[in-house]
Amino acid sequence: MDSIQAQMLREELQGKAVGGWLIDGFHGNGKSAVVLPATKGDQVGAIKVFHPELVERYGKEAQLERIMREKSLIGASHENLVIIYDGGECPDTGYLYVVMESLPYENLHDQSTNIPLSVIPNIIAQIASAARFLEDRNLAHRDIKPENIAISDDFTRAVLLDLGVLRPIGLSDLTDLDQRMFIGTLRYSSPEFLKREEEDTTEGWRAVTFYQIGAVLHDLLMKEVLFSEHSEPFPKLVDAVAKVKPIITSDNTDLAFLANRCLTKKPSTRLELVEWNSFMPKQGNADELTAARERISQRQRYHHEAKVVSDEAQEPLERDIRHFLDDLSNRFQTRIAVLLNGLDAFPVRETRSELSLPERCVRICMQFAQDEDLGLKHRLCIGYAIRLFDYNGGSPIVVANVAAALADGPIEVRDLQPFAKFYTGEVTGLLDSQELEKSLVDCLGAAYEIIERGIEPSPEQPIKLAVE
Repeated sequence: MDSIQAQMLREELQGKAVGGWLIDGFHGNGKSAVVLPATKGDQVGAIKVFHPELVERYGKEAQLERIMREKSLIGASHENLVIIYDGGECPDTGYLYVVMESLPYENLHDQSTNIPLSVIPNIIAQIASAARFLEDRNLAHRDIKPENIAISDDFTRAVLLDLGVLRPIGLSDLTDLDQRMFIGTLRYSSPEFLKREEEDTTEGWRAVTFYQIGAVLHDLLMKEVLFSEHSEPFPKLVDAVAKVKPIITSDNTDLAFLANRCLTKKPSTRLELVEWNSFMPKQGNADELTAARERISQRQRYHHEAKVVSDEAQEPLERDIRHFLDDLSNRFQTRIAVLLNGLDAFPVRETRSELSLPERCVRICMQFAQDEDLGLKHRLCIGYAIRLFDYNGGSPIVVANVAAALADGPIEVRDLQPFAKFYTGEVTGLLDSQELEKSLVDCLGAAYEIIERGIEPSPEQPIKLAVE
C-alpha cells in the first residue's frame, strides 16, 4: 500500500465505526493496513484496518486466519506484549480489522540512537520474556524487529507489537500463503527463515526468535540497522543475511557477545550457544563481572578479526580440520600447563593427545603421578574431549567435555566415560573461561572425596569420578 492509498483509506474511515469501534484520528500505516485511534464506549484502542485491495490480492481467508490467531491472545496479557482487544470482519463495512491497546510510545527503531547502554539489558530481557510468553502458547512471532517494539519515554518498558504474522508451531494445515511465502522482514530474518527452511518445531522457531532478538540487540549496540552497508541493491542484502557475519562491539562486552551468538548462521549452533536465560540480566558482584567482561572482551576481539567468508568456505576441507585440531590441541595443552602452574596443587603429569578426523575431535589425557605428600596414593587421570561442532564460517564453535578417574595404572582417555559437557563456544572463549579452570579443580576435589571415603581402585577397575 503506497502513501496515496493509505491517505485515501484513512480519510474514508474518519468518523466511521468499524466493528463497533469509532475512528477519529490517525497513528500511521504499514504495507497492508492503516492504524487509527478508536473508541468503543469507554474503551480506547488502536484499530488496524486492512486495505481491501491487498486483502483481495493475498486472500481474504488467509488474512482472517491471521486475525483469529491474534484474537486467540485476548485475555492472555503480558506486560511486554501488546494487548489484543478485538478483531474480525466488520459486518457493516466489510473491512477486516484488529483492535489493540493504544500505546503513547515511539518505536525502538526511531529511539535507538537515544537509548543509553545501561538500559539495554533490561529492554532485551523484556522482549525475550514476551517472545517466550508466545512460545509457551505454541506461537512464534516471526517478525521481531526494532520497528515492532514500542519503548516508553523513560526506556523502562518495552512492548512487542504487530502480531499479524503469528504462527502456531507445528500446525501442518496452514494456508498455502504461509507455507510458500517468506513472511517477515528480510533484514532481521535468520538465514533458514529467509529460505523457508526453518524447522516447524518449538526449537526451530526458537532459533528464529533468538536470531531476531540478536538482530535487535545489534541495532541497539551499534546504533545502526543490521547489514546497513549491504542494503542496496536488494540481492546484496539477501547475500548478507546468508553469508556475512556482522561485527558487533560495545563497552558492554556481555551484550556484544550475546548478539554475536544470536546471529550465528546455523540454527543448531545458535541453540547450542543461546538459551532463554541468556537474555536475563546477569547477577553477581563487581569483581566477578569485571573478570567475566575481560574474558568476553578477548572473545570479542577474536570475533572482530574473523573474516567474512563465502558459502564455499563454510565447510572446511579435511586438511583444514586436521590443521584446526592440531592447533587446538597445542593451544589447549599450553593453556592447561599455565593453569596447573597457577593452581600449584597437582603432582607431575604425563600428557597424551589423539585426533579423530571422522569425529572432528581431539582427546587429551593427563596422567598425574601418585604423590603421598599431597595425599594422592593413586593416579589421577583427567581426560578432555573437544569436538568441532560447527566451523561457523571460519569462527569455529567447539564443545568441550571432561571426565576423570582414580587408577592404579595407566588408563586411556576413551576409558574415562562418561564425559560431562562444560563448555560450548569459540576456542578463545574456552581457553579463557573459568569453566576450564573449574573443571581441573572439580576433578581434583572429586578425587579427594573418594580417597577420604576409603574407596580404593583395583588394577583392573579404576574408579570413575563424578564431575559436573
